[in-house]
Amino acid sequence: MNTHNIPENNAAKKKNNNTPYYFEEPLHELAKILDFSMDLICSCDEEGRFVWVNKASERILGYTPEELIGKKCRDFIFHEDANIPINENIDFRSETHLPMFEKKFIHKNTSIIYLQWSAVRDDVKKLSYCIGRDITEKKNIEKAIEIERLQFFNIYSQAPSYMGILTGRDHVYELANELYLQLIDKKDIIGKAVKDVLPELETQGIFEILDNVYQTGESFSANEMLITFDRYSNGKLKDVYLNFIFQARRDANNTIDGIFIFGNDVTEQVLSRKKIEESEKMYKDLIHKLPVATYSCDAEGRIVLYNKAAAALWGKEPELGKDVWYNSWNCTDNKEIIIERPNGDKRNVLPYPVPFHNTDGEITGAVIVLSDITEMKLAQKELRKSEKKYRYLFDNNPMPMWIIDLVSFKFLDVNKMAILQYGYSREEFLSMIALDIRPNDDKIHFIKSSDTSNINQSNYNRGIWNHIKKDGTIVPVEIIAHNIVYEGTAARLILSNDISDRKKAETNLEKRNRELIKTNSELDRFVYSVSHDLRSPLTSILGLISFIETESKEIDTLKHAELIRISINRLDDFIKNILSYSRNNRTGLEVEQISLKEMILDIVDSLQRMKEAKGIRFEIEIQEQKPFYTDRLRFTTILKNLISNAIKYHKKENADRFVKILGYSDHENLHFSIEDNGIGIDSEFHKKIFEMFFRLSGKDGSGIGLYIVKDAVEIVQGSIEVQSEKGTGTKFNITLKNLKPCQKN
Repeated sequence: MNTHNIPENNAAKKKNNNTPYYFEEPLHELAKILDFSMDLICSCDEEGRFVWVNKASERILGYTPEELIGKKCRDFIFHEDANIPINENIDFRSETHLPMFEKKFIHKNTSIIYLQWSAVRDDVKKLSYCIGRDITEKKNIEKAIEIERLQFFNIYSQAPSYMGILTGRDHVYELANELYLQLIDKKDIIGKAVKDVLPELETQGIFEILDNVYQTGESFSANEMLITFDRYSNGKLKDVYLNFIFQARRDANNTIDGIFIFGNDVTEQVLSRKKIEESEKMYKDLIHKLPVATYSCDAEGRIVLYNKAAAALWGKEPELGKDVWYNSWNCTDNKEIIIERPNGDKRNVLPYPVPFHNTDGEITGAVIVLSDITEMKLAQKELRKSEKKYRYLFDNNPMPMWIIDLVSFKFLDVNKMAILQYGYSREEFLSMIALDIRPNDDKIHFIKSSDTSNINQSNYNRGIWNHIKKDGTIVPVEIIAHNIVYEGTAARLILSNDISDRKKAETNLEKRNRELIKTNSELDRFVYSVSHDLRSPLTSILGLISFIETESKEIDTLKHAELIRISINRLDDFIKNILSYSRNNRTGLEVEQISLKEMILDIVDSLQRMKEAKGIRFEIEIQEQKPFYTDRLRFTTILKNLISNAIKYHKKENADRFVKILGYSDHENLHFSIEDNGIGIDSEFHKKIFEMFFRLSGKDGSGIGLYIVKDAVEIVQGSIEVQSEKGTGTKFNITLKNLKPCQKN
């Protein structure tokens, strides 16, 4: 039998390391059997050193038994677990049988191995016997499954269609993505039957369809099906048109266990189509009732419909399907035309054609509005008489202005300020086009934005552009533009405002914001570092005070030492609060399931050691109706601060002093209260107590504890309120959101 030379090895190690070892000589047959075990079997002394190891160590960890014997178990633990004391999971001095636990170990080849351990203590021989099972493959499979699950959930959540999964004959919601919840305007539906969530579907035959799909496995699909939802549960039904499919879901045994729901809300498309159909019906009435001359024609320009205003403009009734009153209707340049009436009267008319296109993009006809501009032409003549007056306003405007041709973009006119700010002479401007003062990157965009077919009929436009001055300087400008007719030509009047200073101010503001964020971050690290550094000398001072209290018998000295201890403890509490505040702001949420009763009992047990806690009765009643998930750090911070305050601010003279912690957790929230019959808080201070550094007059404390509590409550999506009167005690009511992870029911 190979016993791995345990006595010799241990004796050698004892000689080299001057470390005592306690071990036993394994029985020959038993050791031989253990060496054939697939699990790692070992014994360890009270210091956690390997005393005996079976041969499985070489297969599992890559180390021979001889390489492990005498080494500490914790030396082979993966670095993530290295800072955790080994006796957190294995107490080699414990007399109890330890529960099973998992640890990550480093293989000799540096890979990570997952081991599941069980251990038992032999108090007589002062040895612990441990068995470690390699569960690395299991862990890797679990990770792969979790990754697949997350990938499926991401696809499911981000799908562009509404989706849901129903399970069982009662059609209970198992999953529903955000689009589905938006469709029915409900939130808390998982685990509920469709008939309970949407009872209005019963009269619409949906439940019968679901039953048939579940029973037969035959899919059901519908296009533009009208469904009505009682979204606000007030009896007012909302019409929705849906394209959807119900498809049976089968388990591994090919048995139907649920129904997949896929669909799209096509309400807007259906309503839009109906509106178009209604518009077509209204089309003829609209043309007839328009107060301006309007008619429609076919692709060849032959009139097919006209109104009374059009007939009045032409002075006669046209022959439908034959007469062509405007044979250039498919042009988009809106050129003025002259209409001569049968009586010889001539009218100046500006046509506004709107072509019709079929699905292939071919023009099939048009609606043409004819604007009689005869009076406007006469007014223009009058307008020219006052041109000098308006010219003065243009030339002397304090901002650069110019006029460009809408087709060629040629400068038609510029004012003095444009010449002054851009550096070009008037002659140079008039020889240029608008593209010449724009960088290459902006030229194509300018051409597209100036397309007359896309110009808003309100004749108004504005935007931010870059312009180039004569000296090559590029400046950002804000443009305001109006389409006008300039000397009979379609043009655009443009006003340019240099916003360089505004842009610089915006850039400076962004820079200062970044600097402020950096400063806040550095300040947070500074506070954290200083707070840690302060606690070290305080600990030393407390040690010296303990020494003085032990050695000295002078009453005054002991009294002064006690005062120093109280001040040091107060300062230490303040530093802890600062650290708690800093950690509260720096640490992200780590949501996990919390055992409410266990945590509250542990915190109360630790706080009962406070001198002020003597004689206080604790009443704890927590009903965990649903598992509660939250951030352990923030939850601990909230409980410790509120319970310690309840202890600290009790009335010592009261015979029955108590602290009551009552509450319950449901699917959505944890509701609990912490109540005492202490000194109480005057109502005028109820809001101020949550402010940083606020302290009630004559009371000890840092003034930061309740501020941290409120901050922590808000971080975990909760609320806190105080009920108290001076002299009658205090009650804090807290509601914390159940941050349960999304999972299948």
